[in-house]
Amino acid sequence: MAMNWVDQGGYLTNQKLNKEYQKVAQPLFRYRQFVDIKESFGKQQGQTVNWLKVANVANYGKKIAETNTMPETSQSLTWGTVTVAEFGNSIPWTFKMEALSEFDVKDIIKGGLLDDSVKVIDGTVEREFNKTPLRYVGITTASGSVTTNSAATVTNTSVLNPYHLRKMRLELEKRNVPTFDGDYVMILGLEAAESLEGAMESVYQYTEVGMKRLFAGEIGKLNGVRFVKDSFASRYVFDPDAGTATAITWSGGLSGVGYMFGKPTVREAIAVPEEIRLKVTTDYGRSKGMAWYFLGNWGLEWPTEANARIIKWDSAA
Repeated sequence: MAMNWVDQGGYLTNQKLNKEYQKVAQPLFRYRQFVDIKESFGKQQGQTVNWLKVANVANYGKKIAETNTMPETSQSLTWGTVTVAEFGNSIPWTFKMEALSEFDVKDIIKGGLLDDSVKVIDGTVEREFNKTPLRYVGITTASGSVTTNSAATVTNTSVLNPYHLRKMRLELEKRNVPTFDGDYVMILGLEAAESLEGAMESVYQYTEVGMKRLFAGEIGKLNGVRFVKDSFASRYVFDPDAGTATAITWSGGLSGVGYMFGKPTVREAIAVPEEIRLKVTTDYGRSKGMAWYFLGNWGLEWPTEANARIIKWDSAA
């Protein structure tokens, strides 16, 4: 609890409620479940969070003659940076509404805020995935184009099919991108997933209970890629500054975007985990409210083509 008794400022919060809120939210995330957390919990930790990124060695090892000295090389070290920001939304209500309502007002509002927070957070994380320099476009059902400057240059005219999956996977394999337990992962919007679901291996065929973790939203596996279906962030462009979501439409109404990736993908910096906050009641108990709040941010792990970990199924129009 934090309050200022002089001007009634601050907020009321409940740690048990926050833990339950986070527990319910976690299975709903599609993109966020694949981020790496950079711990920055608590106050007085600074606004900017840095992490060290280590590239591959500059020169290969080689055969050494007995009289030669050991060859030397180096690894490029760079710093990643994320500046934390505040995220949140609130819903007010009145004492009269609560007193006369047949249903639990707080419970209804908490459900609405939960849905909103998941969309905002996942939509913001997707915007970091979208910064990957690797793009793949299906030109026909058996040909495609790869670009490495974060922009698709031609219009996609093919549904997502096994041929394109193999070519996208090949781009990751050529860069030695680490997998998730031997497989790459692809997050797809509903339309993109629909064109593949009939060919997928069921999760029950390749997942042994207690042996292999199922990702939230996972629907199957095909060609060494595990698939996660998403209904929001892959189908709308979310603007975290404006708080707006614009539907993604491709020329011809084709399948829509998807991201295939290994690890690491995106770095998350957390100062205050997402939580529910109750407004300090004002106007003699007549004015109430509830909000969700998060203090943190996200940054793409590798924005350069040489070390990219994500390739996007994309289209120029």
